Amino acid sequence: MTTPGQSAAGGFKLPPSVTRTFSNGMKACVMEYHELPLVDFQVIVRAGAAHDPRGKEGLASLVADLLRKGTAKRRAKEIADAVDFVGGVLSASADQDGTRVSAEFMAKDLDLALELLADTLQRPAFAPEEVERSRAETLAELQAIKENPSLLASRRFIELLYGGHPYGHPTTGWESSVATVTQADVKGYYDRHYVPGNVIVVAVGDFRAEEMLQRIERAFRAWPPRPLPEAAIPPVKDPARPGVVLIDKPESTQSQIRMGAVGIRRGDPDYVGIQVANTILGGGFTSRLVEEIRVNRGLSYGASSRFYPLVEQGPFLVSTFTKNETTLEAIKVARQVVEGFRREGATQEELDKARKYLKGSFAIGHQSPDSMADALAEIAFYGLPADYYDTYLQRVEAVSVADVKRIAAERFPVDEMMVVVLGEAERIRKDLETLGPVATAPLSAR
Repeated sequence: MTTPGQSAAGGFKLPPSVTRTFSNGMKACVMEYHELPLVDFQVIVRAGAAHDPRGKEGLASLVADLLRKGTAKRRAKEIADAVDFVGGVLSASADQDGTRVSAEFMAKDLDLALELLADTLQRPAFAPEEVERSRAETLAELQAIKENPSLLASRRFIELLYGGHPYGHPTTGWESSVATVTQADVKGYYDRHYVPGNVIVVAVGDFRAEEMLQRIERAFRAWPPRPLPEAAIPPVKDPARPGVVLIDKPESTQSQIRMGAVGIRRGDPDYVGIQVANTILGGGFTSRLVEEIRVNRGLSYGASSRFYPLVEQGPFLVSTFTKNETTLEAIKVARQVVEGFRREGATQEELDKARKYLKGSFAIGHQSPDSMADALAEIAFYGLPADYYDTYLQRVEAVSVADVKRIAAERFPVDEMMVVVLGEAERIRKDLETLGPVATAPLSAR
């Protein structure tokens, strides 16, 4: 007997889903899953940090946080108490491309779940005291990031890589921009972007599909249609950038190293092949970067590479850290590994390991209702084929040694890579200058 998410042949197949667009323009996608008495929701709003107005970076994230902080009929504590009383989960967050409101409730509490979702999305209060509290919490978070070299290095890399493009600021913004956000800014962003035609409601769980669609329509039908915002994210243009950027953090005993370039869109036709190839390079425990930097050279406890695909081109990032005195060696070794991979491609043994790893992690990560809701939301948001995940394992298996060699040569940058090093400038600058001109950047962009 097969279970949802599993085909008779031992592969993967999502249960059937039903999609409908309502009269106000809102879209819903529902999937029955009767193995557990749960219902999981993913509500996607096509508005994220890339849609922040210039000078108000971090606004999308603040709006997402404030959705649960009070509505026209419930105060923040009432929402939290209602969720906690039934053991549910309700959260909201923004990323670069969009905002996600997630909820998980027992099936018996479905009415409450829909009532809370509809209330928070349609009638947020944005009370002045809650706006101030959320802004203060964000500013405290931004202060704390300054004491986290790894996170700070990654954020600064993205900022330097994308420059003035909408992807060039962190989702939480900067202290200088968050400090200027007002209640009027919050309401303005909400009014522009939170319109029914910009929203996708995904539900997976213990219900009947047609009944769920009717419930969703009833919950949201009072939300009047409004014109969609002009909110397309512009293509990423890749201007010339300095090869090496040094960010001084005095008294650092280690250097945080980030290397990379602009990568791929989520809809890239080579996406699966790139996943397989990157697993070989730096995406797994037995990757080439780990083997050379950690195992063979003992330069670091960790090294990785990853593509972060977005609506437009997200970053490709190689990450590691090392002692000050081995900073130059670690950079050279990382570059050599990437160069070797571009030149040689993969062995059959490496390919077999990568495919096995990806297929295993995929099977583990796509069996629960929340993971199925994530998959449906991704398909709907990025416009992927309806059978995208049903054919995923076959497409992983179909990647050949020749495919990896082509992808490695065409899609993994070397000469285009910017190198950002966060560490004690006094101790590492001279070594870095052997790589070429070294630009400097402050710890904070703003």
